[in-house]
Amino acid sequence: MDSSLHLDGDSTGDFQRSVEATAEAAYTLRELFTLWVTATVDADTERRGDIILAVYEAVANATEHAYKNSAEPATVTVHSRHRPNGVLEITVTDTGTWDPSPSERFRGRGLALITVLSDTNALTTGPDGTTVTMCWQPMRDCRDVIRDCRENGVSGGTVVRTV
Repeated sequence: MDSSLHLDGDSTGDFQRSVEATAEAAYTLRELFTLWVTATVDADTERRGDIILAVYEAVANATEHAYKNSAEPATVTVHSRHRPNGVLEITVTDTGTWDPSPSERFRGRGLALITVLSDTNALTTGPDGTTVTMCWQPMRDCRDVIRDCRENGVSGGTVVRTV
């Protein structure tokens, strides 16, 4: 993708979108976010899939829970940025009300899923809404890992990707 063209019109390469907190808008946001991740995130397919799924889960949670006591749905915002150290930081923010209880017996797995899929995450709730912040460290090429191992006297064995 041309570095001067970005899905959100931001010349820095960040992604930022606010949409109405509805299932239809969440789906459209996921499609746009997927295009952005594919075009701008230097990671393998599995890791990009983890990022997309974690962000969509946070958006879906906001869509389903944050405004359930409101007459009309408000908005959910996704903002991503690449920090100078290469970390990808993504926030999903709503202005609704936090509800810590799962609505049904077999529900309530969203935050656990986000925890597994992201390298780090934080949940902030308050009277102005909820923000889920997720971060992913830049991936190292396996050749770099092998070179580092050899330089440090480690040989043989299996290279394992630690997330």
